[in-house]
Amino acid sequence: MNQREFFNSMAEKWDVVCKHDTHKINYFLELLNIENGAKVLDVGTGTGVLIPYLTALVGANGSIVAVDASDKMLEVAKSKYHFSNVSFVCGDVLESNIPKNYFDSIICYSVFPHFQDKQKAIKIISQYLKKEGKFIICHSQSREHINNIHRNVSEAVAKDDLPDADTIKEYFLNSYMNVICKIDNSDMFVIIAQK
Repeated sequence: MNQREFFNSMAEKWDVVCKHDTHKINYFLELLNIENGAKVLDVGTGTGVLIPYLTALVGANGSIVAVDASDKMLEVAKSKYHFSNVSFVCGDVLESNIPKNYFDSIICYSVFPHFQDKQKAIKIISQYLKKEGKFIICHSQSREHINNIHRNVSEAVAKDDLPDADTIKEYFLNSYMNVICKIDNSDMFVIIAQK
């Protein structure tokens, strides 16, 4: 079983087995300071966990592009959310026709470990960001907790590790982005870089 097959197999029960802390999600999004009318890229949207939060922030004049490689995850997200300003894209975010220099914010919530070449992922995804735009990688659990889950849940994701914040900071610096926030503790993992 590969990654995509694993996530497809989990799609129908994902919202039951995965719990997301509303307070932490709001905290992450406050750090981004998403404004009304903003354009946001939600990478690895899964079942659309962030969509209601993001639509409330961007308002009717903003837009969200929600990307995921798992067609079954996207089916669940589409069945739950019918906002006119949300576009769903099924595919690999690293190989899509997403416009460059377009988004005000890019969010990788609970997805970054699943990129095999993490430095390449940051380099490509950051190209979709406008000048002064912000790119956040975040998890509502600790790095250790995330890595333990992946090691034990399935062979398909057993090697999908979240590197420490200093390693990811280097990846951002190599892509000419400045890290403006870094939290890697027992409660959560957050790193934000600005273009």
